[in-house]
Amino acid sequence: MAPIKSSLARTASKLLGVQKDTDLSLRGDVQSLRIPPPFSASGGNQEVSPGNGYKYHTFTSPGNFTVSGQPGPVEILIVAGGGGAGAPLGSGGGGGGVVHAPNRTLAAGVYPIVVGDGGAGATGEGTPGVDNTPGSRGGDSTANGLTAVGGGGGHPYYNDTDIAPNQMPGGSGGGGGGTSTQASANPGVSGISQYGNAGGSAGDPLGGGGGGAGAVGTNGSSPASPTGDGDGGNGQQFPNFTGPLIGVPGLNPHSGYYGGGGGSGSRTTATSGGLGGGGANPGDSNSGTNGATNTGGGAGGGSYMSSRAGNTAADGGSGIVVIRYTVS
Repeated sequence: MAPIKSSLARTASKLLGVQKDTDLSLRGDVQSLRIPPPFSASGGNQEVSPGNGYKYHTFTSPGNFTVSGQPGPVEILIVAGGGGAGAPLGSGGGGGGVVHAPNRTLAAGVYPIVVGDGGAGATGEGTPGVDNTPGSRGGDSTANGLTAVGGGGGHPYYNDTDIAPNQMPGGSGGGGGGTSTQASANPGVSGISQYGNAGGSAGDPLGGGGGGAGAVGTNGSSPASPTGDGDGGNGQQFPNFTGPLIGVPGLNPHSGYYGGGGGSGSRTTATSGGLGGGGANPGDSNSGTNGATNTGGGAGGGSYMSSRAGNTAADGGSGIVVIRYTVS
């Protein structure tokens, strides 16, 4: 009689239904857990790790920010171009609007970055009713679906009612009463801060100061107060985005301020630009100075000369986009 085979003689693998077959979908390799690589990124004119626990990607011109690996949080600073100034006795250009996003999660992909140029200054020589022109609005800067609005162009002295109203508003309003539009630029987006202020009103013999990201522009003088200010409003300060940290030494003197408004043109009185790259006017029938490059500073207004020559207004400063994230 044949011996009885006990089920205990079966192998444990058969008893438990465990197969030794390899995963055919992996072409004979044993399947294993695959973990995506950690967050990493590239892009910008500068990639800097200054030793403060962050890596910075600085865009001083348009480009792409490329993310690979796992999604991760980043901090983004977006500064638009500053507005050009008006002439003659023109108001200062408004500082570029500023958007700060302290915590945005980015997945793997390519993110286009746009950096706005500064607006052009007016070139009119001052013939009443003929060639008085406002400055041009600065260019917008964009990143990750967020927009910083270019600063408004500064007003000329003559023919205020003839100036198209859409040439003065901007991220910060151009001098001469321009309003700020930055607060309405990114509707429905939470977790961001936006900065922009109105320009000062124009007077005689000074135009108004351009608005800054951190403060309004100063009003120009009136006939009863011929030494009025017409200074540009200060920009907004970001201590974690100073020139040394982001790899742009030329920004060191600005101490992390961005979007300063431009000072107005004058017959004699000097005006100052706002902190953060705002242009100025030294008075004595001089031309204004340009807004500082990569600060979004508004331009200084052009003066008035009886010869109606040499009073060309200045140009606004270009913007910048900086993205940073923690590194081990």
